[in-house]
Amino acid sequence: MLRIRSRYCTIRRVSNLSSYSIRYSSSISLKVEAEPPANKLNKKDLQNNQFAKQAPNRQVTWSPSQEERIEVISKFPYRFTQRDLEKQPRPYAAIDLIAKEPIRYLTANQGNIAVCDGNRGNTLQGHPKVFINLDQPKASTCGYCGLRYAKEEFKEIIEKGETPTL
Repeated sequence: MLRIRSRYCTIRRVSNLSSYSIRYSSSISLKVEAEPPANKLNKKDLQNNQFAKQAPNRQVTWSPSQEERIEVISKFPYRFTQRDLEKQPRPYAAIDLIAKEPIRYLTANQGNIAVCDGNRGNTLQGHPKVFINLDQPKASTCGYCGLRYAKEEFKEIIEKGETPTL
C-alpha cells in the first residue's frame, strides 16, 4: 500500500491493479498573524496586531515608569522572533478593575482603623495585614491591593467629591 500525502490531496494506491482513490481536502482560514516574522516586528506593523496591544482592557500604560508593549517588542525584536504573540501573557490591567470596586465604609462601632488583608482572609499570598488610619475625610487606599476604605460619617463628603482642607 503506497501513500502519498500532500497538503491538499491524499492519493492512495489500493493494490497493484490500477485503482486509485483520490480525496481532496483543503482548509483555508484567515487569522491575525500571531507569529510575525522578524521584519514585521516594528512599530508600524505592530500597531495593527491585536496581540501587541498593552492589555485586553486598556490601551495605554498605567504607570509613568512602564514602557508600552509595542515599544518593548520593537526595541527587542530578537526576543519575539518565532514566538506566538497570542500565547504571550497579556493580563488585564488591574487599575481599571480595582477602580470598579466600591469604597468600604466602616461604622463608628468598627473604629478609626481599617484592617485590610486583600479581602480574602489568609489565602492571598504576599498581602500582609495592613492597618489603615481613617481619620481624614477621604477614602484611604491599601498600598498592596488598592481597596479603598473610609468612615461612614464621611460618606456624603466623599460621594460629593468634596475634600475639606485641614
